[in-house]
Amino acid sequence: MARALTHLLLLPFKIAVFVVEILGRTLAVVFGLLIFGVGALLCLAPPLILIGAPLCLVSAIVVIKAL
Repeated sequence: MARALTHLLLLPFKIAVFVVEILGRTLAVVFGLLIFGVGALLCLAPPLILIGAPLCLVSAIVVIKAL
């Protein structure tokens, strides 16, 4: 159970590292900021917050990892 929880908690970081490796640093920063904006717009509508919040989380991690 603890192993599954650890994998679930590390999933956004693994996704962020994958995106940075695929796109490169400069494109990862631009892509992360763009997706962060889309996620923030989705957070404005209550039903879409379930999609927007994870987008904001992953894209913020992507930008931080790329810098």
